[in-house]
Amino acid sequence: MSTYDPISEPLSPVSSTQRVFRPDPTSFELREEHHRATFSACELPPSTVLVTIHGEIDATNSMALARYIEKRLGGSRKLIVDLQTVEFFAASGFAALSNINVVCARTGVRWQLLPGNHVRRLLKVCDPNRELPVAEPAAKYTRTRPGDRKLLVGRNN
Repeated sequence: MSTYDPISEPLSPVSSTQRVFRPDPTSFELREEHHRATFSACELPPSTVLVTIHGEIDATNSMALARYIEKRLGGSRKLIVDLQTVEFFAASGFAALSNINVVCARTGVRWQLLPGNHVRRLLKVCDPNRELPVAEPAAKYTRTRPGDRKLLVGRNN
């Protein structure tokens, strides 16, 4: 009886490489702390992921933000990034959002950005042509006041 040995099997030629994260849904960690910021995620039917960020986004955690969001996409068709309670947003945060924009375009995920005042101010400078999908807050996804959202992401425990 022959068994499959991945080391002795030849690799097939690949014309291009694309990075795709497919996390195991049972290991879906909802909340993470990254240097003065809290990232949390939840699934909304049908096939939508809502990511809420609270705190400060700067050079120390902007790439962690991009990785966190990319890992949460999985098989989702829609992504909503809620930055309404962000208290500081650096240009490196814009770079992370641009990265997410590219990832979503490549994987066919529609996404929307719900910015707060600090994020909106930076987008006026960094995204004057409005290439990122900025949306106005919808009551469907913002049923809580900003103070209540802090409780949801674990800041006041």
